[in-house]
Amino acid sequence: MLRDNSPWMCTFCVFGTSKTWLYMDELEREVAMSRQISRCMMQCQYLLLYLRDVDEEQIFATNPCLYLTDYSAKIKTPMWLGNVADKLQKQLYQTVGEFVSDIRLVFTNCASYNRDKAEFLAMGNKLKNLFDREFNNVFNIKEGTVE
Repeated sequence: MLRDNSPWMCTFCVFGTSKTWLYMDELEREVAMSRQISRCMMQCQYLLLYLRDVDEEQIFATNPCLYLTDYSAKIKTPMWLGNVADKLQKQLYQTVGEFVSDIRLVFTNCASYNRDKAEFLAMGNKLKNLFDREFNNVFNIKEGTVE
């Protein structure tokens, strides 16, 4: 229980119960991306938790420079989900688009670094596709709008 005697709920549960009233109208992707992140914090936290949950082996959770010795030589701007979480918590993003840009950088870096490693390339592509689908669901993006 919290101080006001209301039960504690995780972000997944809060988002699940409030999802129906967050975005009744369909949005254009561009509109969703330009929203102030302070007004969409729960949605971004949910998306990040969703990714961390589907990344069962936590491949994308930690700094790849810690375990891949040549990573920083090949990838100029390393990004990982833990770093995105830190930036989100420290309120370093202004818009949803900035947050999404860092998420996508994780997958772009994965594709660049793992060109010859089909297994990791497939994992990155799978997670990217899941993220894109869930982003559209969370922000009620109109069908047929792509970036």
